[in-house]
Amino acid sequence: MAYKLIALDLDDTLLDCSKNISQRNRDAIAAARAKGVHVILASGRAYPGVCGFNELLCNRDYTIVCGGGQVADPDGKVIYSAYLSPLATKQVMRWAVTHGVYFQVYTDDGYYFLRRTDYSDYYEKLCGYGGIEAPDLMETEMILAAKILLIDTPEKLEEYRSELSAMFPELIIKKSQSDFLEIMDPEATKGNALAYLAKKLGLDRRQVIAMGDSEIDESMIRWAGMGIAMENACEACKEAANDVTGPHDADGVAQSIEKYILGVDTE
Repeated sequence: MAYKLIALDLDDTLLDCSKNISQRNRDAIAAARAKGVHVILASGRAYPGVCGFNELLCNRDYTIVCGGGQVADPDGKVIYSAYLSPLATKQVMRWAVTHGVYFQVYTDDGYYFLRRTDYSDYYEKLCGYGGIEAPDLMETEMILAAKILLIDTPEKLEEYRSELSAMFPELIIKKSQSDFLEIMDPEATKGNALAYLAKKLGLDRRQVIAMGDSEIDESMIRWAGMGIAMENACEACKEAANDVTGPHDADGVAQSIEKYILGVDTE
């Protein structure tokens, strides 16, 4: 069965260490699209941090954002969402404030933080788009959040994960990068978002490839008919994958597209 859709994580998968898309990756994606394959960018970022890469690739298609908490159509309109409950959102926010932990809350309008810090500046520089400083965020009664992001050192995040997992066993608490901890509703996974899109496009999972590197990519790698982990991926992704490709800094995405979609011998 021919592959008709490829879902690609961005950071540490499609993007190199400089947050660029290599020419080989661009060429492979263009060739796949020329064969009628849907190219779906699937990121932990909100839509404003992803749409520029679709434009760069001349790729007008659906986009999975907020770690699977939302799916946007080709015009950027949210057509699928799996929000945290407002109660859980407020409880996690209170925990973060009590513990002095920096957090960002992602809604349909963008992401919000209480006050500008080195972490907010770091995120904006890394991802190329800014959030909204909202000192009165804790007073907001009803927040529909696609996710909450904590930023800290890898060691601190493991401490937070342990405590939050005990407090909120019903929530998904996973890393998207070594210094990013994502908190989401149980339904907000890249795997669920990818399944939604495949059904919408009339595709069988056997026609789907998914590639990624981090904990939040595991669900879509496991769901896809061909799940591919980057060489630099976490162990959970590699265990879930059907194949392991080259690292993100060595055109691993292009290697797999050439192998599974274009039929090019990359040996």
